[in-house]
Amino acid sequence: MAYIVNSSPGPGLRFEPSNTLGDAKAALDWAAGLSRRGMRMIRIRDTETGRIFDEKELREEIKRLQSAV
Repeated sequence: MAYIVNSSPGPGLRFEPSNTLGDAKAALDWAAGLSRRGMRMIRIRDTETGRIFDEKELREEIKRLQSAV
């Protein structure tokens, strides 16, 4: 499963291109790095299901999946 992480910078800030990562944890780590660099509106799309998450939603989804196992 792959995740595409995309963000939108605030006014006057630089743009960073989207990145595709192989698992949810890597996508979440990338999103956290974008957040630390001032990026806003970070969205993470699961390429298999098409579902779109923000950081909090993906953390919750990871916890949900881990507890289901």
